[in-house]
Amino acid sequence: MDFSGRIGGGGRGGARRDVDEFGRDRRSRPHHRKPYERPNRGQRGHGGGHGGHGGGGHGGAGNGSMVDESADLESRLSSLIIKVGDKNAPTLQNNLEALSVVLEKDFTNHETTVLRTLRQCVLELPWKVTVYSTVAGLLNAKNSETGAKVITLMHGVLCKSLIKGDWCSVKVIMRFFALQVVTKTISASTLLSMVDTFLKPVVGQTADVVTAQNSCFVYIAMTTLLWAGQALKEIGPDELQARLSVIEQYVDVHGKVNADNSLTTVFHDAPTKGADVLAYMLSIMRAVADDGWAIDAVCAPYTMFASEFAQATQHELPALELPVDLPASSYYTLPEFLQLVPHPSEYTVRRFIMMDFIADTVIQLEGNRKDCAKYLMQIHGLCNEDVCSVMTTAQHPEDVDPETSLVFEYMVAEVLFSFLTQLPESQFREMYYTSLAIELRKAEPQILANVLETAVDNIVARIPSMDVECSNRLSNWLAVYISNFGYQWDWAKWESAVSEQDDSPRRRFIQETLLKLVRLSYLDRIKLQLPESCVDLIPAKAPTHNFKYTVQSMDERTREVSVATGRCLKNKGTAEQALEILQTHYAKWTDVDDEARQVLAREMLTEHVLLLGSKTFSHMLNAIEKFMPALQQFGDSPEAKLQIAKVVEDFWCKNTQFFAITIDKLINYRVIDPATVVEMLFDSSHVGAWSQFHLWEILRNTMNKVNMRVEQLQTRLTAAQVAADTIVADEAEADSAQPSESIEHVESVLAQMLQEQKDAVVLIARHFARLLSSSDGTAGEVDRVWLMGRFKEFMRTYRQQIIDNVQTLENMVFTDEASQDVRLVFASTRILAA
Repeated sequence: MDFSGRIGGGGRGGARRDVDEFGRDRRSRPHHRKPYERPNRGQRGHGGGHGGHGGGGHGGAGNGSMVDESADLESRLSSLIIKVGDKNAPTLQNNLEALSVVLEKDFTNHETTVLRTLRQCVLELPWKVTVYSTVAGLLNAKNSETGAKVITLMHGVLCKSLIKGDWCSVKVIMRFFALQVVTKTISASTLLSMVDTFLKPVVGQTADVVTAQNSCFVYIAMTTLLWAGQALKEIGPDELQARLSVIEQYVDVHGKVNADNSLTTVFHDAPTKGADVLAYMLSIMRAVADDGWAIDAVCAPYTMFASEFAQATQHELPALELPVDLPASSYYTLPEFLQLVPHPSEYTVRRFIMMDFIADTVIQLEGNRKDCAKYLMQIHGLCNEDVCSVMTTAQHPEDVDPETSLVFEYMVAEVLFSFLTQLPESQFREMYYTSLAIELRKAEPQILANVLETAVDNIVARIPSMDVECSNRLSNWLAVYISNFGYQWDWAKWESAVSEQDDSPRRRFIQETLLKLVRLSYLDRIKLQLPESCVDLIPAKAPTHNFKYTVQSMDERTREVSVATGRCLKNKGTAEQALEILQTHYAKWTDVDDEARQVLAREMLTEHVLLLGSKTFSHMLNAIEKFMPALQQFGDSPEAKLQIAKVVEDFWCKNTQFFAITIDKLINYRVIDPATVVEMLFDSSHVGAWSQFHLWEILRNTMNKVNMRVEQLQTRLTAAQVAADTIVADEAEADSAQPSESIEHVESVLAQMLQEQKDAVVLIARHFARLLSSSDGTAGEVDRVWLMGRFKEFMRTYRQQIIDNVQTLENMVFTDEASQDVRLVFASTRILAA
């Protein structure tokens, strides 16, 4: 968030701001943004000031001086707005009053700067909503026209956010409007009308009303009423109660519909209500209502100006229009806030308010992890006294006890891991939360390192009851996190996991994390970090290939073929030459039939191509690309493709990273297809190994690749249709102005890809149902738990593709022959996708 560039800061004098020190164009969203960096105030002493080094103040120099002075004033105004209310200091009332006087005085000449700065502050500094609501209220009290412009601007931003589906911004702005009722800037009826817009779709409670869209709308209405409740209770208690009744009815129906839905539960040993965010939010609202709708977690500076607001002019706003064409997956609800350390139960509301601000900040500052980490640690500055303990400012951090008080750093960690493990999918890429944790630790090395380590320890202790996908995400997070701090970690505390069975959740989590660390570094370095008791968790030798045709393992005639093929490939022979050598040599094997010779030749070529490319990823890519025609010729049937895939798996059985990458490249070059990968992964040889993460990484990559191709073709089809529509009707121009791509061709390819997507979804679902419904599909109860977890992951991740093919799946896969828990997951997926 660069206030100097986006809110009007930055002086006009001095170095160019559009290029860096090397003359390169600056990034549109640079990593070095500093939201609170005081904007450049220009080059004092240069230019046309009185007595400056630049000469006199007449003519052109005088005009330049006026421009500089104007820019300098705008920078000062932006800085004042940005910095006000950073801390709950005794001078806050005087600062707000002084700021409102300055802004009201200069608003006419610098309206754009003031409005732009206020807009960005409300959106990107969400924890200061009480401050900026007070500023807007004071501006309105001093000049109703100014207040009207501020409110109109924010209403326009709200409408644009609704169109884009930017639900966090919608929530933040609605919270701002809720407090504008308190400051008498807008009327209570206006806010209630806005809330009614969100609640209208859920009136008339039936099971059909429970959708992702409506849950999102109800959640926004709840957060709005939470902050407006105190004012609405005094102005129109009956009106407030009427909205609460609608919300309570929807939450009740929502809870009943999702009573057996475990697809979005992070910890299966947690209370059921913990996974129902709406029910949790309703409990918070009831607690606040019982306390007179008072929120005491943060300072409320608007209470200091009650007399000024009493005489203010209230404004009305146009009605809102909600979007109707957004996909279900685009709607937002708050993640389930995990409790990773004990918290005093009497501070539940304060904890929610603080974590809500932290969560909004994580979302709104996603564009810059460094600034997000920096300003996350400043949110506590607006807290009222004794609301939370702050370890980074305490004289004795080791004495801060989360069991007796809310600890701010632990709340930050809990929000971070809540986002990381959010279901059905995380809002941002896993790497964002990893890099954010890294920046937090860099800012406070000792304290944050201990906080994050404690949080991880508490999660790992509950790994057996954790959702399988969340366990996978945490493993990825932890490996990258450790790799950024010298690979240092206290592994000895987890040494008891070594004695557990191979597929136990805790042992598998630790082992997979170590394997990822080996990927990020090298085996010997990771060995040095491990205590002797944990060395058995990693391979004894570095990852390598498993070439089948070694000298010791071959008979004479097989050695002859292998040597000839290997020599051809090493001497830069072509695909045609390799095929000719294989055909010539295997033709001499008269004791086997043609089909068997084809199988042997296919395996020989695949093994040698893999060996040729085994040195690096680049070598592998070049080898596959060079011999792609031969591989494609050999893979002329589903059985042949499956053989190639199994050869790849055997070759890279000791290096799962190369295995995944090689499969990905073979799909790209159409040597194998997605159905081949699915058949390989669900082969009976993997029974008992469903806990291995790399199998599901390959499945996920394969499905994502199929979906990406469909999306790309849909984009191409839309572009082709637009191009066709722009062709003018004039016959002469029509002959020369043809669409850039044939619509019929794109439609044909898209139809093929949609069929491939359908085949993959149905095939995967069929294999899951078959294995989970049979005693032979797993090697025990723990193995079945892993497979069921991956089944849930697949169903919720690709729920849209499931719904697109729901009739086929219902008729062919999820029949009465499938086990009850499998059919329950299918039913839950349909509810989740609604």
